[in-house]
Amino acid sequence: MSSFRCEPIDEPLGVFAIEQVSTMPTSIVLDQSFVVGALESSAPGHDAAAGFLERMVHSGTTMFFNDLLELQLQDAAFDLAQREVHAAGMRSKDQVSILARALLGRWQKLIESSEAVYVELPPLLEDSMYYQERFGLPAADSLHAAMVMASDADGIATIDQAFGAVDPSLLPVFTPAQFVRGTRARRRSYGRSVT
Repeated sequence: MSSFRCEPIDEPLGVFAIEQVSTMPTSIVLDQSFVVGALESSAPGHDAAAGFLERMVHSGTTMFFNDLLELQLQDAAFDLAQREVHAAGMRSKDQVSILARALLGRWQKLIESSEAVYVELPPLLEDSMYYQERFGLPAADSLHAAMVMASDADGIATIDQAFGAVDPSLLPVFTPAQFVRGTRARRRSYGRSVT
């Protein structure tokens, strides 16, 4: 893991508000909740996630992703599109498809224009079991946590507070300020701190 700066610099719970990161991480694993937050203006934490993503692209941060993330994004894109279409009182499947494809298009543009690195899933499966057994993470979250160790990334960019269950020495979390307190509380409830 490389050196990055955030206030407070020596945060013992390893949960960093992305708005306060002053020196960008060299590399980071992207979680679906963060990507949706960054690319979809109606998503929770959008402004902070979009700003952090822009800063990572500008600074050349290597961003790791995998097939699972892309499948999760596809599901999220269609779910968000269906909600938006139904909220507007429309029932058009074509409109749902157009909106979903727009979000997925923004994702493709991101990975084509940044230091995005695809990671194969099979080598991560055994490590993923460790995160499920030790920290109780669901399989998808366990896989993303395992990617941090396998890729030697500085941490994970996420909006999902469930990652707070993982020991901070194994999984530094970068999240919007509005989610920091909840993620840190989760770490405290599990007795997790960097020693």
